[in-house]
Amino acid sequence: MTVMSSSRSGTGLKGSAATVGMMEGAFFVGRSELLNWVNGLLQTSITKVEQCASGAVYCQILDACHPASVSMKKVNWMAKADHEFIPNYKALQAAFDKNSIQRHIAVDQLIRAKYQDNLEFLQFMKCYWDHEGDRDYDPGPAREGKTLPPWAKGSGDGALRAPGEKENVRPRSSSGVVTKVAAAADAGRRPATVARSAPGAAAAAPAASAAAAGRAGAVRPGPRGGYTGGGPES
Repeated sequence: MTVMSSSRSGTGLKGSAATVGMMEGAFFVGRSELLNWVNGLLQTSITKVEQCASGAVYCQILDACHPASVSMKKVNWMAKADHEFIPNYKALQAAFDKNSIQRHIAVDQLIRAKYQDNLEFLQFMKCYWDHEGDRDYDPGPAREGKTLPPWAKGSGDGALRAPGEKENVRPRSSSGVVTKVAAAADAGRRPATVARSAPGAAAAAPAASAAAAGRAGAVRPGPRGGYTGGGPES
């Protein structure tokens, strides 16, 4: 097992990078910084920590630490279901064993795409890369022609999720929502128009009644039993 020197790590770490503890600095790195680091290292556009649950991201991070130690041909970036994630973790475990990395991979928890589990494992991978990473790593050729999924390309597959919707579930289409909102807004405008015209109509009705009453009151009996208008007698 290789013992890391403080000159390489820059952190004064004693012991092996493969056995780093929870008090290492990377375990205090936040979500945004981790995602920026992953996207810069792997040339991806990941927006959620949970998107690492397939294991493909972890595999390539380790490949960036020990190039060619991970069988990248076996890594399935397009995996969508739990059973499709497991082969990726098998490849990752094999690379861990090859490099004597003494870290338990909680596959059952990670494949469930839970935030905390994947956050902590990604923090470990960040810490390991800080001490072992190849700064000249080129992620594109290393993927050996494997196509990235839409969520890793930043095409929006991981954005605009409804409140409460899991981050590893495909978001619902927004077209139906927009149509319903537009219809509701349109329906709301029509009653508003009627409501605005109603006060004017209500005011006009009493005015018309008063005018009619005034005309009726202007007709009164004349001196000879006839009727005359409301104007002066001739």
